[in-house]
Amino acid sequence: MTPFMLLMGGLVIAALLALGVPIYVGLILVSSLMLLVDGMSVAGIGQHVLDHLNTSALVSVPFFLLAAVLMRGGGVARSLFDAAVTWIGWLPGGLALAGIAATAVFAAINGSSVATALAMGSLLVPMMVERGYRPSFAMGLTAAAATLGILIPPSLPMILIGLITEVSIPRLFLAGVIPGLLQAALFAGYVLIVARRVGGHPMPFVDGRSFVHDNLRALPAMAIPVVILGGLYGGLVTLSEAAVLGAVVALLVVVVFYKVRSFRTLAGFFTDSIGRTSIVVVIVIGASLLSAVIIRSGAPQELARKVVESGFEAWQFLLVLNVILLVMGMFLEGVAIILIVVPVVAPVITQIGIAPEHFAVVMVINIELALLSPPIGLNLFVLSNVTGRPVSEVLRGTLPFFLLMLGLLLLITFVPEISTWLPSAVMDAN
Repeated sequence: MTPFMLLMGGLVIAALLALGVPIYVGLILVSSLMLLVDGMSVAGIGQHVLDHLNTSALVSVPFFLLAAVLMRGGGVARSLFDAAVTWIGWLPGGLALAGIAATAVFAAINGSSVATALAMGSLLVPMMVERGYRPSFAMGLTAAAATLGILIPPSLPMILIGLITEVSIPRLFLAGVIPGLLQAALFAGYVLIVARRVGGHPMPFVDGRSFVHDNLRALPAMAIPVVILGGLYGGLVTLSEAAVLGAVVALLVVVVFYKVRSFRTLAGFFTDSIGRTSIVVVIVIGASLLSAVIIRSGAPQELARKVVESGFEAWQFLLVLNVILLVMGMFLEGVAIILIVVPVVAPVITQIGIAPEHFAVVMVINIELALLSPPIGLNLFVLSNVTGRPVSEVLRGTLPFFLLMLGLLLLITFVPEISTWLPSAVMDAN
């Protein structure tokens, strides 16, 4: 495949994106056509797609999504938030701190930033504004904290990166834990510093009865990440089995403890998860075809050769990549960035000594930043839609948190052990 064909294919995909065509549709159409022109048979294309779909990791996706949908619609967000308030609501900015804590736990159940923004935005922002917080601060905090949904495991972008690079997804999940907790800690530290300036007065202490009641109500929700991650890293279940177990426990929790028993509501949850799963499968098909095009073109190998010959250090390469990803994040959604960048860059990172887990965390934090970057940033529009306030006001509130996330990105770029230590400690010890 000639460089000219690759360039023309890229331009056509870019034109389709500009016209509003979904990224996966453009990738499938253009990549299939390019493979046919390059001499690959229709049967060969079909077999290539089937080989990429026939993975145990992909089997886990619909069950992770079902668990996430059940938790989002089952009243879990409120129970987690109420429990967090009983522990830290008395601190300066306690309501905001409780929101960060609840969002971090909800992220460990949910795996989606946009879904986290929807669930927590409709709950947290009105309560913070009612307690005297500036609306822009409340919206900015919620939009930024919701990005934890794709860094703390289970994470759908991590699954997608693992499928494309064929790296162990449980390792990638573990790589996001410490960076995710660091991000939450940075947000909490900032809230403590500016709390009184933005209206964050402490909440009154709760009585013993309320403390026990609210924490007991949150316990069933806490069981979901314990079952999924505990079973997975305890060696009791595989990734796909952990996903199935998580979905079953989520269904039991929602029906038994949170009393969501309407057949129509439950059917809606299943329908929603089926629709989301279909999109993920189509995205994987598009990614597999694009990977085939890129590999047949020889571009990754040529890029790897030039990077090695240029004498680039790992940190220098990641700095350049960060700049490129930040610019892309202003105009493309996270999935599109993964599909375009990962197949090209994956062969390079192994050549210059970058651990796949480190690369995956850098990618995901850049996608987090994309969720807060105008004009495409999805979390900005979700919070604007939930609250009825202009996007510009949400954007103003996210700026301090955006800068904190940039600082975290630089820290992880220069200190890879933040993302590689836990996977090595857990996975290599087993």
